[in-house]
Amino acid sequence: MKSHNRPEASWKQRQVAELAAFRETVKHDPKDAGAHHRLGSTLLFIFDDKTREEGIKHLNQAIKLKKDFPDPVEALADYAAMTDPGKAIRLYKKAAELFRHQGDEKKADELLNRAATIILDEGWGAREAGDNIAAKKKAIRALEIYPYCVDARNLLGNIYTDRFEFHEAEKVYRAAVEDAVRAQGGVVKLKDVPYWLEIDTRPYMRARHGLGLTLMQLHQYDEALKEFEILMDLNPNDNQGVRFLLADVHHFLGDLEKAEKLYEEHGEVDSLYGYSLLLNFSGKEARAASMLKKAVKGAPFIAQVLRLYLQKFDFWKGLGSFRYGKAPYLLHHRNAIVGAWNEMGANITDRQMFYEFESAYYYCNLNAPLWLKYEGSPLFLQKAMDPESAKDPGRRKP
Repeated sequence: MKSHNRPEASWKQRQVAELAAFRETVKHDPKDAGAHHRLGSTLLFIFDDKTREEGIKHLNQAIKLKKDFPDPVEALADYAAMTDPGKAIRLYKKAAELFRHQGDEKKADELLNRAATIILDEGWGAREAGDNIAAKKKAIRALEIYPYCVDARNLLGNIYTDRFEFHEAEKVYRAAVEDAVRAQGGVVKLKDVPYWLEIDTRPYMRARHGLGLTLMQLHQYDEALKEFEILMDLNPNDNQGVRFLLADVHHFLGDLEKAEKLYEEHGEVDSLYGYSLLLNFSGKEARAASMLKKAVKGAPFIAQVLRLYLQKFDFWKGLGSFRYGKAPYLLHHRNAIVGAWNEMGANITDRQMFYEFESAYYYCNLNAPLWLKYEGSPLFLQKAMDPESAKDPGRRKP
């Protein structure tokens, strides 16, 4: 009978044989730094604590025998990254210095980026916990270790966007894209590279995605579209969900035929809001009304946030500081969307409901200005939410 464990047993046999050969080499020439490195690296990651201690001993011996030998320093850094982040950073910096001294600039940059990423993991953790001050400090610290760390700039861009500091976000995202392209030899796309599937390409793609979203916030939709088209070319499988943004971008740009086609191809419940808006102001009121009612039923928090948002602009319209058909001032947009958040968020205690509300807030933060293109959009929304009481909102107190 054939054993199902035979491949594993064969691998273990090869591993044992390899270790025996390394031990024999070290025994034959105890001053062979390379032999100590090979044996130590193998022991360090595959056996129990006792064997790891032996591996560390051999790696340190390799460094002692050959002080300008970067490989064992890198191996120790990789191990320390799992147990002692501070030590790992010091070792990565030391290994990078040794590789750079040997003329291997690419390897040196790679190791400094690894060291910076350790700091960034803490930064993203702080960001998730809502501590943007700590997160920003970590991002800056990561850039001090490696000035071309793309994900450090992505973290800063994320923080600036959260604060509605979109011009600052644009600057850091553009710098992140430039750093990533520089690392690719100055080209936007490398041949035969599976973007996104290869993890090392993700910081670059996150940078372009962040830049595209930021350009949308700045109402630079033609530039945003260019970024999204590049991302779709890099990764046609679209793991980042760029395809769901394209219809609204074309809608913003006034290419209604293209927008309608994309709404049909990539429509989800959220996109029904933009699609129904397009149809309503293209003379297809009946279909638009039915579609918006479906959207309100499927994603009600978007409708509620959107209504509060539009009420602010109706008020500003009455004051003469806003008119439909133009992009809103960023200050007006921030006050309207944050006002909706404050008014609704305090009353939501259920975790799932809060998640849905938060998703609606992010959707409206990006796409609510689309409704400001059309005079009469508040009434269109109100009719779908409450047909019986719908009336021209007129001038409202916010």
